[in-house]
Amino acid sequence: MKPLVTLFIPAALVALVAGLPDRNSSAEEKLPFRPRVLMKPFDAIVEVPLLKAADVKDEVLPNELVLGVVVNGKARAYPINQLTGPIREIINDELGGSAIAATW
Repeated sequence: MKPLVTLFIPAALVALVAGLPDRNSSAEEKLPFRPRVLMKPFDAIVEVPLLKAADVKDEVLPNELVLGVVVNGKARAYPINQLTGPIREIINDELGGSAIAATW
Protein backbone atom coordinates (compact mmCIF):
# COMPACT_ATOMS: atom_id res chain seq x y z
CA MET A 1 0.00 0.00 0.00
CA LYS A 2 1.34 3.45 -0.92
CA PRO A 3 1.77 6.02 1.86
CA LEU A 4 -0.82 8.74 2.06
CA VAL A 5 0.59 12.17 1.22
CA THR A 6 -1.13 15.20 2.65
CA LEU A 7 -0.62 18.51 0.89
CA PHE A 8 -1.13 21.57 3.06
CA ILE A 9 -1.85 24.79 1.16
CA PRO A 10 -2.46 27.85 3.33
CA ALA A 11 -5.81 29.54 2.72
CA ALA A 12 -4.08 32.86 2.04
CA LEU A 13 -2.12 31.31 -0.84
CA VAL A 14 -5.27 29.78 -2.30
CA ALA A 15 -7.04 33.14 -2.09
CA LEU A 16 -4.08 34.89 -3.72
CA VAL A 17 -3.88 32.45 -6.62
CA ALA A 18 -7.64 32.42 -7.07
CA GLY A 19 -7.62 36.22 -7.40
CA LEU A 20 -5.05 36.27 -10.22
CA PRO A 21 -6.31 36.88 -13.74
CA ASP A 22 -6.44 33.94 -16.14
CA ARG A 23 -3.40 33.67 -18.43
CA ASN A 24 -5.72 33.71 -21.42
CA SER A 25 -7.64 36.81 -20.33
CA SER A 26 -7.46 39.99 -22.37
CA ALA A 27 -5.19 42.93 -21.51
CA GLU A 28 -8.16 44.93 -20.19
CA GLU A 29 -8.84 42.31 -17.52
CA LYS A 30 -5.25 42.20 -16.20
CA LEU A 31 -4.29 44.07 -13.09
CA PRO A 32 -2.43 47.36 -13.72
CA PHE A 33 1.28 47.52 -12.88
CA ARG A 34 1.73 50.01 -10.03
CA PRO A 35 5.26 49.73 -8.60
CA ARG A 36 5.97 51.41 -5.29
CA VAL A 37 8.89 53.81 -5.10
CA LEU A 38 10.86 52.90 -1.98
CA MET A 39 13.83 55.17 -2.56
CA LYS A 40 14.45 58.15 -4.78
CA PRO A 41 17.14 57.18 -7.32
CA PHE A 42 20.45 59.00 -7.11
CA ASP A 43 22.09 60.59 -10.12
CA ALA A 44 25.02 58.65 -11.50
CA ILE A 45 28.46 59.84 -10.44
CA VAL A 46 30.18 60.62 -13.72
CA GLU A 47 32.71 63.29 -12.81
CA VAL A 48 35.22 61.67 -10.51
CA PRO A 49 37.60 63.90 -8.53
CA LEU A 50 41.07 62.54 -9.27
CA LEU A 51 44.37 62.87 -7.44
CA LYS A 52 47.74 61.65 -8.66
CA ALA A 53 49.21 59.01 -6.35
CA ALA A 54 52.06 61.37 -5.39
CA ASP A 55 49.52 64.00 -4.27
CA VAL A 56 47.57 61.72 -1.90
CA LYS A 57 48.22 62.78 1.69
CA ASP A 58 45.62 61.91 4.33
CA GLU A 59 42.71 61.18 1.95
CA VAL A 60 43.48 57.47 2.27
CA LEU A 61 45.07 56.03 5.37
CA PRO A 62 47.58 53.14 5.17
CA ASN A 63 45.09 50.66 6.70
CA GLU A 64 42.20 51.53 4.36
CA LEU A 65 41.10 49.31 1.49
CA VAL A 66 41.08 50.51 -2.10
CA LEU A 67 39.58 49.01 -5.24
CA GLY A 68 42.29 49.03 -7.90
CA VAL A 69 41.87 48.57 -11.63
CA VAL A 70 44.19 48.62 -14.65
CA VAL A 71 42.80 49.05 -18.18
CA ASN A 72 45.09 49.23 -21.21
CA GLY A 73 48.08 50.09 -19.01
CA LYS A 74 46.29 52.89 -17.10
CA ALA A 75 45.69 52.41 -13.38
CA ARG A 76 43.27 53.92 -10.92
CA ALA A 77 42.40 53.27 -7.27
CA TYR A 78 39.03 53.99 -5.68
CA PRO A 79 39.01 54.16 -1.85
CA ILE A 80 36.36 51.82 -0.48
CA ASN A 81 35.36 54.42 2.13
CA GLN A 82 34.27 56.64 -0.79
CA LEU A 83 32.28 53.83 -2.44
CA THR A 84 30.08 53.03 0.53
CA GLY A 85 26.99 54.91 1.50
CA PRO A 86 23.75 55.86 -0.12
CA ILE A 87 25.15 58.29 -2.69
CA ARG A 88 28.46 56.68 -3.66
CA GLU A 89 27.74 53.06 -4.53
CA ILE A 90 28.78 53.21 -8.19
CA ILE A 91 31.17 55.54 -9.95
CA ASN A 92 30.97 55.67 -13.74
CA ASP A 93 34.41 56.47 -15.09
CA GLU A 94 36.62 56.23 -18.15
CA LEU A 95 40.02 54.59 -17.97
CA GLY A 96 42.42 53.55 -20.69
CA GLY A 97 39.91 54.47 -23.40
CA SER A 98 37.16 52.26 -21.93
CA ALA A 99 34.01 53.06 -19.95
CA ILE A 100 34.09 51.39 -16.53
CA ALA A 101 31.92 51.27 -13.41
CA ALA A 102 33.57 51.00 -10.00
CA THR A 103 31.36 49.54 -7.29
CA TRP A 104 31.69 47.91 -3.90
